Amino acid sequence: MNALSDHTRVNALLYQFADGYLGKLGWMHSLDGTPRDAAGFVPYITYPALRQLRKIVRPDMRVFEYGCGASSLWWASAVAEVVSVEHDRGWAESVAARGVPNLSVLVREQDAPGGDPALLAEFHAAAPELPLSPDAGHNLMHGLTCDDFLAYAAAITTHEPFDVVVVDGMARCLTAFLAPRFLKPGGFILFDNADRWQYNWAYRFLRQAGFYRLDFYGPGPVNRIEWCTSIFTRDLEPFAGNVERPQGDCDLGW
Repeated sequence: MNALSDHTRVNALLYQFADGYLGKLGWMHSLDGTPRDAAGFVPYITYPALRQLRKIVRPDMRVFEYGCGASSLWWASAVAEVVSVEHDRGWAESVAARGVPNLSVLVREQDAPGGDPALLAEFHAAAPELPLSPDAGHNLMHGLTCDDFLAYAAAITTHEPFDVVVVDGMARCLTAFLAPRFLKPGGFILFDNADRWQYNWAYRFLRQAGFYRLDFYGPGPVNRIEWCTSIFTRDLEPFAGNVERPQGDCDLGW
């Protein structure tokens, strides 16, 4: 087999995979850069994590998100209340402008006033040194900068506990540090990009706080890469569910 025919065969197989597996997941609908499937907006997380969420999310739940976007709209369609905090005012206003009645979007920009300095001091005592790159913009974009986002992280502290806390925005180690305090018994933390070693302190902290880590590696909307979305929970019972599979489409064809 020559290189050209081999390349053609690989392309055909990749198209078959994309049209089958990725097509069923709605990936093609997200190629414009917006996380969505045929039915509408979806969270910007891995598809295996999204599949798990659809099994365990209940309509009576309350959700707090660090970072708003398509995920906020999906959560709002699935649960009773969503509160999202966002550091980018323009982006927050565009999400809030959709007028979803059970979605509140809070704006806490970088260096915004607010938050108890004692919380930051407590965090630094627990996490004296965190990895940073030489590029400040890179650190900001990937949630590695913490000190400038105390008001952002502390936005959760004025609310009653939530069933779900989503760590997917700024100051990820600081927000993961606060999340367990505002989580209901039986609730869980959804932590995106959990394949990044730079958040190792947060993973260790949550494990020491009694959380189990459930990893969901795979592709997701928009991207052409594999990454990991993780669920941290103290209670595995909600994940037990029905161990049987419904009758329907599977690889046996019937």
